[in-house]
Amino acid sequence: MKSILGASYEVVKKNWSVHLFMYLVGLLITAFPLFLFYQILEKEAAHSMILNELVPDFSFMLFSDFIHASGKAFKPVLKYGFLMGLVGSIVYTFFSGGVIDQLATAKEKFSVGRFFKKSASLFPKYFMLLILIGILLFVFFLVSGFVYFIFASIANGSTERGYVLWLTPPSLFLIVLMTYGLCISFYAKVFMYKEPRLGIVKAFWEAFYYVFRQKQPLLYFWATIAIGLAILFVYLLLDKYIGMTSTLTIVLMAVFQQLFVLSKFVLKHWNYALALKYFERVSINLAPPVIIEEVFDNEIIETAEESDETKLSDPEEGS
Repeated sequence: MKSILGASYEVVKKNWSVHLFMYLVGLLITAFPLFLFYQILEKEAAHSMILNELVPDFSFMLFSDFIHASGKAFKPVLKYGFLMGLVGSIVYTFFSGGVIDQLATAKEKFSVGRFFKKSASLFPKYFMLLILIGILLFVFFLVSGFVYFIFASIANGSTERGYVLWLTPPSLFLIVLMTYGLCISFYAKVFMYKEPRLGIVKAFWEAFYYVFRQKQPLLYFWATIAIGLAILFVYLLLDKYIGMTSTLTIVLMAVFQQLFVLSKFVLKHWNYALALKYFERVSINLAPPVIIEEVFDNEIIETAEESDETKLSDPEEGS
């Protein structure tokens, strides 16, 4: 496990241009909703000290009161935020082909032309895969909901602590299912990159069974999630101890916040690198079966035609 994590990390380190490019793309997508949110927030809090109280030390009670009083004004932000979330998913899906190609050819110099070419060529397949993964996650969510219902029925009448304990197993079950579905998406994309002739549904099922049989891909995925949680914990500690009480500390925390956002792109690309490296170690045959019956039949027909021509052209013996 350590060797593959190390090898994939080396690949990630060599591709900072890709990480920064995707970070800038994400920044452009979220810029408009954030700007709109800031404008509405500034307008709604113009005659209030709420922002001065929330910036240095966040209070959920104050924030809840503010949202209760001015919540309707933020509805456009929620609408645009949801829309930009969908656009962001499609845009990142578009660039996934270029990201995987760059990680797979890490020793080569980054080429913008090749990056966009690979992204465009793989986008139709990756977009359909995005829909399949969405359906799979929705099914997993329904299954988990049914499990939650069973455990909640068992916990009926328990204390608050009893409810928490009874709902822990279905919560873990939901996490496992959702991470399993997301892990499938990484490997299915890598499979279609490795074998361009592979169909979308075929790649999906191959990745589904591959992750289920091997188990380690899911462990690697959980390892990157743990690293992400550790980074989040460090960010929260910095926010707590540095605080935002002056211009300098606000700017400093803004920088740390953007570094945290960048780290999410790096971790996502690390999962692609892990899928590439693990598939190199434990590969399967992805090539679709070659149909040779038609070729064989054509050869028989051509041979027969050649034989007939020879008979017609050769003079009969004794003529």
